[in-house]
Amino acid sequence: MRKSNVKTSKTTATATTTGVYKNRVLASTIQERIVSLLGKKGGEWSGNMTELDSALRTVSRNKTPTNWPSSPSVMRKVVNNVIYSLRRSGVKVNFTRTTDHMRKRVVEFVQR
Repeated sequence: MRKSNVKTSKTTATATTTGVYKNRVLASTIQERIVSLLGKKGGEWSGNMTELDSALRTVSRNKTPTNWPSSPSVMRKVVNNVIYSLRRSGVKVNFTRTTDHMRKRVVEFVQR
């Protein structure tokens, strides 16, 4: 029987399951900052993940945690993990795209 040349890596699966977006403390921090952001912005906020990242960094006077999402895609994963908690706390979350030729991805938060 011939051995396969395909190498599997356990580190990829470990990094995914124990990654930054699975950290409950970080998810809770981001959820609290989103609710605080909505309180300061009149209950509505929309923008892309990069804009959300900078808004959440400035909304709190506390230092940004060391395991803060390092890219917009990781921020999206964290938001996806806290979306049900946000909805239970009265925040409507909507993901859309712009209608111009760039079709930029946008997230909208509205406090009910």
